[in-house]
Amino acid sequence: MPTQSDIAQALSHVLWIAGSPCSGKSTISHTITRIYVFLDYHVDAFASHHFARRIAAGDVEAQKFLSMSIDQRWIQRPVEEVFQETIESWTRNFALVIEDLLALPRENFIVAEGNFFPECVAPYLSSPQQAIWLVPTATFCDQARRRKQAELVRRQKRHGVYNEGSNPEQRLRNLITRDCQLARYVKQQAETLSLSVVEVDGSHPSEEMTELVERHFDPYLIEYFRRTKE
Repeated sequence: MPTQSDIAQALSHVLWIAGSPCSGKSTISHTITRIYVFLDYHVDAFASHHFARRIAAGDVEAQKFLSMSIDQRWIQRPVEEVFQETIESWTRNFALVIEDLLALPRENFIVAEGNFFPECVAPYLSSPQQAIWLVPTATFCDQARRRKQAELVRRQKRHGVYNEGSNPEQRLRNLITRDCQLARYVKQQAETLSLSVVEVDGSHPSEEMTELVERHFDPYLIEYFRRTKE
């Protein structure tokens, strides 16, 4: 059975853009993969697949979550319970993320974007510059989550599948509170592990944030340009 060190070596071509929700991770990763023609791995796109795999493996908590109504998930429970459940669920999902990445081609760099915790990623890094974490400030998190939710609601209504529960504003407030807690949790973990973390407050346009992340990945991008010239 491969060790963590073996897996880290096998994933040395993976660049991690991680963090908490509403920090702009997806926009930055999309831009970088488009510019450099890297493979694009977005964990959100695998969410239903990960739940299915967990349930097939007998994960009772995954089955319980999927059986809940919108109100039961986001409105009726204390935010602290939702927060702790999120930590546990995303931590369990990470083993599946590793499986996914190991199954992808290794000839090119892969940008892996998602809500990955520093403690999960750290054992699989060959270098600290292989990963960066983005977390929003409380104000930016509130603004970004509201914009994101408004766009989702617009699309849901257009397709006739709108379902925000019995109290949409309470659901949104609970999500924002949870997201802010996750941002603090991720930031503290990254700082404890001496891993790069950037607080996003909306004062810099997405182009500048993308450039900041690119500079962090410079050793890998230099290697990419070296390869393309050979």
